[in-house]
Amino acid sequence: MAHTAVTVATEFPHGAARFLGSLSRNNRKAWFDKHRDEYEELVLEPAKEFVIDLGAKLQRLRPHVQVDPRTNYGVKRINRDIRFSKNKKPYKDHQTLWWWEGREKEASPGYWFDLHPKSVILAVGLYMAEPKILDRYRQAVVDDRTGGLLDHMVKGFERRGYKLEGPTKKRVPRGFDPEHPRARYLKHDGIYAWRETPLPRGDFVALCFAHYRTLTPLQEWLMELI
Repeated sequence: MAHTAVTVATEFPHGAARFLGSLSRNNRKAWFDKHRDEYEELVLEPAKEFVIDLGAKLQRLRPHVQVDPRTNYGVKRINRDIRFSKNKKPYKDHQTLWWWEGREKEASPGYWFDLHPKSVILAVGLYMAEPKILDRYRQAVVDDRTGGLLDHMVKGFERRGYKLEGPTKKRVPRGFDPEHPRARYLKHDGIYAWRETPLPRGDFVALCFAHYRTLTPLQEWLMELI
């Protein structure tokens, strides 16, 4: 089924969300195989177009953002890796999309998106920093200029209803002052700001872009470390 950009903007993500709701209730390979065409029509193909449409807007903010609609690049696989998981359900209950900035698609800061049956999570940042980037991140946190910028930025996000998360340690890393005024950031091994919002009617590309534009200062701050 062909989708125009207008259809993606005005109808996505509701058809995809309905399918994901059905998948969450029927999370079995036999069911998915029977409904694979619906997944491709309602989720996969519109998601690829959405990656391109929203990516074009993101490149106005960050010209080097990678816009790649291929499966497992900008559009993450719906299959779960169950090899080491106690949860043996074969499929995710959400569809993840990803726009990154940098050479490594998994280890670079970027914009990501998780579509659930009734909501969408929009996030900007770096999930897990590699060791050399993590060291630069911590030095930037303790620096009065760059650390002050981060703290001011994050508090502004939080006042607007966004949350700050990322993998964290229980304690400040060795070599840093546990009483440092920005100790909360030193505990992070990755950092991102995010919000969950109900699925809207109307131009979904514009809604997502508005949130990403608000959070782009964190992307800019992180890219200074790369």
